[in-house]
Amino acid sequence: MGITDTYPERIYPKEKIELWKNVYEGQPPWAYVRRSGLYGRGERRMNMLNCAKVLCDSLSSLTFSNQADIILSDEKMTERVLQVFDENGFWENFPQFLSRAYALGGGALRVYINSGKVCIDYVSADAFVPLGTDRGRVTRGEFYSSFADGKRDYLLTEHHSMEMRGGGSVAVIERELRERKGMGYIPADIGLCGLSERDEIVSASPMFACFRPILPDPCGESLCGISVLENCMDTIKALDTVFDSFVREFILGRKRIIVPSSCIRTVVDPDTGKIRRYFDTDDEVYQALKCDEEDDLKIIDNTTQLRVEEHTKSINTLLDILCFQTGLSAGTLSFSSGGIKTAQEIRSMETRTQITMQQNRAMAAELIEQCVGAVLTCLALMGENADPSAGVRISFIDTQTHDQSEIISQNISLYKAGLRSGVSAIMSILDCSRSEAAEEMERIERERERSIK
Repeated sequence: MGITDTYPERIYPKEKIELWKNVYEGQPPWAYVRRSGLYGRGERRMNMLNCAKVLCDSLSSLTFSNQADIILSDEKMTERVLQVFDENGFWENFPQFLSRAYALGGGALRVYINSGKVCIDYVSADAFVPLGTDRGRVTRGEFYSSFADGKRDYLLTEHHSMEMRGGGSVAVIERELRERKGMGYIPADIGLCGLSERDEIVSASPMFACFRPILPDPCGESLCGISVLENCMDTIKALDTVFDSFVREFILGRKRIIVPSSCIRTVVDPDTGKIRRYFDTDDEVYQALKCDEEDDLKIIDNTTQLRVEEHTKSINTLLDILCFQTGLSAGTLSFSSGGIKTAQEIRSMETRTQITMQQNRAMAAELIEQCVGAVLTCLALMGENADPSAGVRISFIDTQTHDQSEIISQNISLYKAGLRSGVSAIMSILDCSRSEAAEEMERIERERERSIK
């Protein structure tokens, strides 16, 4: 997937997204450095810390660390929506979608019907362009996907927009298929991909939903988001530089000894005929050597001391700077403690990490709500008794900033107060699916009945 060259930079910062993507995937511009040494020629690849991926994965984990509760007024329809989400692997794919969205400045979930099933497409920012908004919500945009048919390459463009018809709104999807010819594209028959040129769906909202990290947009009037990597490129580069030095410390600090010249032997290389000098480390017999001074026969250890502590402190200092630049509390990421902090540590640090998490979690909740609305629209089109205008509420299960004992106590209190169902409480406590929670609830009820008897 990718963006063509037909859209101006003011709408889509193509070069920026390409840079963010390369840094996220471990291919930054500074990945290769010149070889050093007397005979060093060419370049070598640096030892990479890949902190960009770690940062985005950590932000994704803080935003969406577990399955969320999707609550509709109709319990049966809630089960049906959750079934659609399970069929599309939503709970497994959504964290990775968020990680790429943080890295590339955003992403979108596209909902459509394929072979009688509701499908969810996880689209990253390099294959989607937001083009218009309505009351702050993106309602117009274009999706790009590429595929090959034999020896020919095609680019499919889907333009989504909303139109008013007779007092109601309609989601309009217009498609264009183009075939790659040389450096450009020519129009192709849309029938090749089994789709129509135009679809109109009665819906109050578009058939897609967008997510953008809560960061200021440097693109002016552009609707595109900004990557969390944009403001910390120099820090990520410095982290890779220090880590490369840290790894090379072990290479350059290998065991080195100084031996007297009388202990050096020579041998003729059978391939080149040249004489090579070497020190036989396996020689364990006595040798008669002629020398004037006793010190001339001493073998001296010239190994340098490894600067492990200095490198570790430097990396941790840079990680604290990285946290400051990305809205996290100092110490959230640590080189010595193995990555992201525990629940109690995050709660003790509070402030910046929780604020950043709550802001982005609100955006993620809105994204899922819009996605549920599009799923309900598709189910209604398939003849099912679904109401796209039904109210949707998203409740995140916070396992990053709460201990397990707190989660258990909170769910028991809500269940006893009648503010949460037993199935939802079990899902939150045991971290299981709704069907597994329902089975567990039935077993609990059966055991309770037997104990009463």
